[in-house]
Amino acid sequence: MTRLTGKTAVVTGVANGPAARIAARLAAEGAAVIINDAADSEGASRLAAKIVRGGGRAVAVEGDVSKSEDVKRIFRATIEIFGRPDIVVNNAGIVRAAPRQAEADPNRTFAVNVFGTFLMCQEAARQFAGRGGVIINMSAAANATPAAGTPDAETLATVKSAIDMLTLGLARDFAERGIRVLSIDPAGFDAENLCSPDLPERTTRRTTAVASLRRGRLPGAGTLAASDDIAFIRNDLVASTGWRGW
Repeated sequence: MTRLTGKTAVVTGVANGPAARIAARLAAEGAAVIINDAADSEGASRLAAKIVRGGGRAVAVEGDVSKSEDVKRIFRATIEIFGRPDIVVNNAGIVRAAPRQAEADPNRTFAVNVFGTFLMCQEAARQFAGRGGVIINMSAAANATPAAGTPDAETLATVKSAIDMLTLGLARDFAERGIRVLSIDPAGFDAENLCSPDLPERTTRRTTAVASLRRGRLPGAGTLAASDDIAFIRNDLVASTGWRGW
């Protein structure tokens, strides 16, 4: 028996990148996984199928986390398919509006990243009522220092800082309900998402090198955060450059 047998997880923004690997590891550890990615529903379906082929349990469910009704529908589908959720991983996010872009509209970026995370946490708390559960929000090293040469670094730092403050506040508010709220920093794990032809060559080389060193560590961090092995940590958890907990 693996440590998440009997658990149900909901993972958003999961068609590729860090959350995809977390979803796969959660399934490998015995959890049934609901996979959601509004930007790539086909990719979400492919990932679910891959997990099933490997002997796991996973189903892709469509929905836009920035819309309250869609969030509720994701959770309703979760209950109908696998039962009430025990773990929610919030990774859905886009960064397409840098202040230096004269025509940039930040509304969609904030709607998905910040308000989407808020809505998912809100509904997760309702579903966890009387049972407890774990919410994992994806952070970023950029929230401390926007990286020079990284596309849309200022916007990423802004939205991830908001998510970190939400995580800290909810962790304290939800603790008495038996709900743990944690964050994971996947900085440097996904060169394919950070590197582009527009970046200086030295930035691309550095990002790729760091990603190659850390790629195997993130899924384990996500699984550990979701398990009861660190149930004593009920606030902020940052993985990649280190661990931080209160």
